[in-house]
Amino acid sequence: MKYRTIVVCVLMCLVGMEAKAYDFATRLSNGDSLFFNVTDASARQVCVVSPSKGGTNYYYGHQQPSGTVVIPAEVEYNGQQYTVTAIGDRAFAGCTKIQLVIMPETVESIGAYAFYGCTGMKILTIGVNVNRIGVSAFYGCTFLAEVHFRARECSSMGVSMSSTVFGNCRSLRKVVIDEGVRIIPDYAFCGVDALSDSIELPSTLRRIGDYAFAYCSSLNDNLVIPDSVETIGECAYHQCHSLKSLTLGSSVRSIGGRAFYHCIGMKRVTVKSFIPAEIALTSFSEISKTAKLRVPCVSKKLYEKHSFWKKVALMETYGKCTFTINGAMDTAVSGMVVGGGEYAFGDSVSLMAVCAAGYGFDGWTDGNLENPRRFVAMGSASFTATTRPSGTVTIVDTLYLVDTVYAEGYKVIHDTVDLVDVAKTINDVKEVTFDTEKKRLKWNFPRKETVVNVSLYNQIGVCVYSGDSRKGNINMRRLPSGFYIVRIETVRRVIRCRFFINADRTWSGIDREMSIQ
Repeated sequence: MKYRTIVVCVLMCLVGMEAKAYDFATRLSNGDSLFFNVTDASARQVCVVSPSKGGTNYYYGHQQPSGTVVIPAEVEYNGQQYTVTAIGDRAFAGCTKIQLVIMPETVESIGAYAFYGCTGMKILTIGVNVNRIGVSAFYGCTFLAEVHFRARECSSMGVSMSSTVFGNCRSLRKVVIDEGVRIIPDYAFCGVDALSDSIELPSTLRRIGDYAFAYCSSLNDNLVIPDSVETIGECAYHQCHSLKSLTLGSSVRSIGGRAFYHCIGMKRVTVKSFIPAEIALTSFSEISKTAKLRVPCVSKKLYEKHSFWKKVALMETYGKCTFTINGAMDTAVSGMVVGGGEYAFGDSVSLMAVCAAGYGFDGWTDGNLENPRRFVAMGSASFTATTRPSGTVTIVDTLYLVDTVYAEGYKVIHDTVDLVDVAKTINDVKEVTFDTEKKRLKWNFPRKETVVNVSLYNQIGVCVYSGDSRKGNINMRRLPSGFYIVRIETVRRVIRCRFFINADRTWSGIDREMSIQ
């Protein structure tokens, strides 16, 4: 009998030794103790843990924390400061007297079952730097009524329907998601049956994960997906029976299968994107039979042709059926922009800045340098062309495929590299003349100096003539007034000269009075 008593005592001592699961403890102001393990000695980081390793009561032999628990951002250990970066697995499991936990912003992860069965907790805030929440972390917090979710880049909140973070939280009716949040992780609020208050999604949100709000059967929201959201995961709102309406933001590009499956209370789906998002056949299966799908009028045909969108619901249109494209010059006297007007989605648009005499095209205010500017109508827009005095003329060199050529004063610059070339006035080039009677620009070179190509550019950079030397002239009768640059390439040299055609169809070289140096 004595021998058996000794064995039992030894075993109890061994169990007591193995039960310790922490490196050190610290006492809070209310008298409760918190327990920590060092997770990274070099970085001086610690994790909040439970004081024992197993059993139904992880605070076996220790006083459970109660009331408001304030977890410090830093704790002292062996004379050094350590940062609290995690709350470990089962750290507060079964602590039924906790009503509120205040976590520091240093916390990056919350372990599995960390607050399992904390039935006294009523309000919870998840900090901005939390990037992982373990399975069933708040499972069975039956009096938890409100969650403030502030985690910006949380990528993990459970891995299956059977291990949801807020499982069996029967009183959780309100979730507030803060601005700054970019991701709602997979399974984040899956299965929260009591969740009924309106959830306003932040303008910073990019992705709603798989099963994020699945089976939230009491969520009776007019759900608005912000324009910032690009992806809605599979089963994201699966069987949210009480949803009334849905507005999909303009940036949504992908909606997973069964994302809104069996949302039988949904009466209207409004789509803001002009381009149909990628969806599955089941993305909107079994929504209300009387539901209406509202799409932008300008892209109705795209939705009607889509294999799956056309089956979502009876389709209606809203908004104007065309886009308005406007073009203008930076000043009223520098010219006009030709083009613009009303366009359907996908139509080709061409805007051309036509400069008045004495002005040259200098680009568009958004940095685009094309003139004419060609693009596809994707929405209403306005574009403004900028100009500069035509002493600096922008032209496009189609012969050498150079992006731009700037004639500044008498210097010609290719791609901002000065070639130390001279754009002379027409009076200074004996080989080039102008026939005032026939209104023709003419050139004449010796037979040995064969002309390879002749190009003529107007003051907005458009090539109005390009050809060889067979005729030796260009008819100028139909060209409007303004500055012109003629470029003549021979087998020996390249000649550039400038001239000006007046409104009365006379011409002149560019002298010092007309040129802006």
